[in-house]
Amino acid sequence: MFSGRLERRRKNRRWAVVVAATLLAVGLAVIGVVAKQGFDMLGAADADWMPMLLGVLVALAGLLALCLVAYVAVRAYGRATSD
Repeated sequence: MFSGRLERRRKNRRWAVVVAATLLAVGLAVIGVVAKQGFDMLGAADADWMPMLLGVLVALAGLLALCLVAYVAVRAYGRATSD
């Protein structure tokens, strides 16, 4: 139904989404584990949790930026090699 070139672009787009989604899932898991350990330590020390929360939010923003960069990089690589 689709031409060969369009089919390669669709596969490339799917691959980029898979890479970005995998990176997001792994990153969220790592951030969750580290945040849980950090909040447990803060609870034991009776310390303020606001800096930890700010760190988690910064990590999430960085993760989203990294996912976007990975998506664009896979798309650019696919476009450069499909010519």
